[in-house]
Amino acid sequence: MTRFDIDKNEIYRIVAENSLDTIVLVDGDAVVRYVSPSIATLSGYTVEQYEGTDAFAMLMPEDRERIRERFAQVVETRSPVDVDYRFLHADGRMVHVETRVKPVLDADGLVQSVVAVVRDVTDRKQAEQLLENILENVNASVWSIDKDFKQYQYHIGNTEKVCGIPKREILDRPIRIHDHIHPEDNVSLMGEVKDLLDSGVPVRKEFRWIHVPNQTLWGQMIIHPYRDGTGEIRRLDGIMLDITEKKRAELALEESEQRYKSLFEHNLDSVFSIELTGLHFVNANRAFEETTGIRLDRLTDRCFIGLIHDEDHPEVFQALMEVMQRQEPRDIECRLARMDRGERIVSITFVPILLGGSLTGIHGILKDITKRKQEEQELIRSEERSKALQLSLNRLSNDLANVMKVSELEERLIGEIRSVLPASGVSIEEEAEEASAGGDEETGEIRVRVRIGEKPQPARLNLRLERLLVKMEEEWLETAVHYVKILYDNLHRTEDLMKRLEHLVGTSETPRWMLRLLFRLSEKERAALSSDLHDSVLQDLIIWYRKLESLRSAGSSFGEETREELVRIENGLLDAIHQIRITCNELRPPFLLKMGLVESLRSLFEYARMFANYEIEFRAGELDASLNEDQILGLYRIVQELLNNATKHSRASRVVISLEDEGDRIGFRYEDDGVGVDLAGLGGSYSHMGISGIEKRVLSLEGEVDVQSAPGRGFRVAVAVPKQTMEKGALAL
Repeated sequence: MTRFDIDKNEIYRIVAENSLDTIVLVDGDAVVRYVSPSIATLSGYTVEQYEGTDAFAMLMPEDRERIRERFAQVVETRSPVDVDYRFLHADGRMVHVETRVKPVLDADGLVQSVVAVVRDVTDRKQAEQLLENILENVNASVWSIDKDFKQYQYHIGNTEKVCGIPKREILDRPIRIHDHIHPEDNVSLMGEVKDLLDSGVPVRKEFRWIHVPNQTLWGQMIIHPYRDGTGEIRRLDGIMLDITEKKRAELALEESEQRYKSLFEHNLDSVFSIELTGLHFVNANRAFEETTGIRLDRLTDRCFIGLIHDEDHPEVFQALMEVMQRQEPRDIECRLARMDRGERIVSITFVPILLGGSLTGIHGILKDITKRKQEEQELIRSEERSKALQLSLNRLSNDLANVMKVSELEERLIGEIRSVLPASGVSIEEEAEEASAGGDEETGEIRVRVRIGEKPQPARLNLRLERLLVKMEEEWLETAVHYVKILYDNLHRTEDLMKRLEHLVGTSETPRWMLRLLFRLSEKERAALSSDLHDSVLQDLIIWYRKLESLRSAGSSFGEETREELVRIENGLLDAIHQIRITCNELRPPFLLKMGLVESLRSLFEYARMFANYEIEFRAGELDASLNEDQILGLYRIVQELLNNATKHSRASRVVISLEDEGDRIGFRYEDDGVGVDLAGLGGSYSHMGISGIEKRVLSLEGEVDVQSAPGRGFRVAVAVPKQTMEKGALAL
C-alpha cells in the first residue's frame, strides 16, 4: 500500500499522535474535546485526564483571564492568534508554552471549535530569563523586530532603565523610543541609518537620550538585518546598550588629554618636564624657549640645574629632592644663569609626575617674575615716599592752622619744600608780570613757578629743581600750594586790617562792633578753611586710601612683608583722615546753627568725655529766648576755650557748666575744682590762658564776664548776655 492509498483521516491521526507539539481541540464552551498523546510528555497528565476538562483550568491563575480574552477574540474575529502562558506540570514544575490558536469554521462560516497547537518553550524561556538577568545588570535590551519597526517579534532586557520607557509601552508602540532620542541623533537614525538597514548593511550607532532633564545619557544600537532564502530582509535583530558611563569616561579622558595638551603646549607660562636620573630635560613648550632663550631643539641631554644661577643651585636642588621624597608640589624663587638678557628672577613650581603610584618624572612651571620683583621694590619705595609726603602734608596742615602772619606762612612753606623736594633753590617773590616755567640748559636745573597769592600784587613760588618731579611729588606740591592759597591773601587782608584798626583804636578800648567784625571774619575764615579741607584734602586722602586698599586686596602676588607694609600705610591714611575730620569739626562744628546751642554743647561734651580725664556736668534750664548766630557761635567758642584750659592747665576732676534764663539776660557759668590761678599775680594779662579772648568775645556780645580763681580754689567764669541785643532772624535754641 502506498501513502496515496492511506485515508486522509488516518493521515491526520498519525500526524497528530506523532507530533512533538500537542494538538488540542476545544469547543465553543472551552471544553477540551480532543488532545494528542504528546500531552503526557508536555504536562504529565494522560489524554483521559485532560479530555472533557475546562481548557483554562490547568493555566496559572495570573495567566488565566488573559487567555480567556484571547480565546474570545478568536471566536469573535474568527482569526488565529498566538499566545503564551504557563501551567504546572504534574510533577510540580513550571512549564512555559507558546500556542497557535486557530478557529474551525462550519459550512455556514461559524466557529464550530478551536484548535490549539501547543509547544513547550520552557528551555527557551529559561534561557531568555538568564539573558534577561544578564541584560538587567548591564542595562541593555535584545530584540527582534520587523523591518518597518512596527512589531517586536522578540524583546527582552532592561528597557525602562535604558531609555526611560516601560517595556509594555515599547512592545505596543515601538515608535515611542524615538521620543526619547536627541532630535539631532534621531534625524540620523531615521535617515542614513535606516537607509543602511534597508540595504542590508549592519549598523553600529551611538546616540543621546533626552528623557532625564539636565543630563546627557548615551546609548548604542547594534542592528543586523536578517535575510530569508530569497535575500529579502525579513526582520532586524539588535541590541541596545546603555553606554553613558563609558562615554563619560571617554569624554573625561579626552577632556583631560586636551587640558594637558593646552596646559603644556599653549600655556603662557613656561612649562617643561625633566627626568629623575640626571635631571635632564625631556621636553618644554614655546613659552619656555621665549623666557629662557634656549631653543627647544637644543634641550636634549641638557641638565636643568645648568639653567639656574650658581648661587641658587643648593636651594633649587633641595627643592627637587623634597618633591621626589614627598611626591608633593613645591614652589621656589631663584635666578636664571646669566644670559644675554641679563639677570632674570623666576618662580618655579615643581610638580611630581605619578604613574600607577610611582614617580616617573617632574613637571616644572616657570614664570618670569623679574618685572614683578622690580615693581615690588619700586612699590615699597613709592609707599615709603608716599608716607613721608603724607606726614609732611599733615605737619604742614597743622602748622598752618597756627600761622598768623604772611611772613610766617612763607617761611613755613619754603622750609617744608626744602625738606621734601629735590630743590636747590626756593623763594617767594611778588611779580608784576607772569613768568613761565622752564629749565637751565647750562646747569640742567628745572624751574617751576606757581602763583600762591594775588594781594597786594601777584605772588609766586619759585623753585629750582634738580630733576623732574614724580606724580606723587607733583600732587604733594599742588596740595601744599592749595593749603597756602587758602590763607595767603586772607592773611594779607587781615594784617592790613589790623594795622588800620590799630591806627584807628590807638590806646582806647576796642569798640564792640569792631570785635564783632573781627570774630565774624574769624568764623568766616574758619568755615572756609574747614570746607576746603573737607572738600579737597580729605576727599583726596579717602580716594588714595581706597586705591591702596584695592591694590592690597588684589595684589595676591605681594610678599608678606609688602602686605604688612601696605596695611601700615592704610592705617596711617586712616589716622590722617580722622585727624582732618576732627580739625574740620573744630574749625566749624557741623549743624551748630541748625541744632542750636544746647544740643551742640551736649554733642561737644560727649566728644570731650572720650579724651578728658575729668567729669563734665551740664545743666541747661528752660530759656524763654532765642540766640542769634553771633551769640551761639560766641558762647560755643567760649566753652571750647574753657574746656581747652581745663585739659591743659586746671588738672580738674570735675567741671560744671550751666546755661539759664535770668530774666532780661542769658546766664552762662563755668566752674571746675582744679588748681586755680593767682589772678592778682597775672597783673590783668590773661592772654596765655585765653581769658582775654573770652572777655573780648563777651564784650562783642554786649555782655559781662566775671572771672574768679585762686591757687587751689578752682576756676570760675560767669557770663551774662543781654536779651535786648538779639537781632532779627534769631535762631531757635
